[in-house]
Amino acid sequence: MKLLILSLFIAATSVSASPLEVDAAVEIRAPEQGDIESRQTASGCNYFAAPRCCVPTICQCANGWVYQLNQDNMNRGLHGCDPPWGFISKSNSQFPGYCC
Repeated sequence: MKLLILSLFIAATSVSASPLEVDAAVEIRAPEQGDIESRQTASGCNYFAAPRCCVPTICQCANGWVYQLNQDNMNRGLHGCDPPWGFISKSNSQFPGYCC
């Protein structure tokens, strides 16, 4: 019995420690449209949420200003921040109810 357990252990460790095949490597490519750091909406606004600071999902623009999500766009399957809805504040820390 001990010999069987030992052989299974050796077989399992040799299989799990074997290197990946060359074909298994994943090629990482640069994004096709712009760099990953750039805003991807015409308005320059993207989704932002800080649940630990009592900030729900909102739109935050490149200048830091915070707006409501555009629910009409979201209902049509479009981006909820392109364009955003009503102005909320000039920073997420000024968001009403911010708790950090």
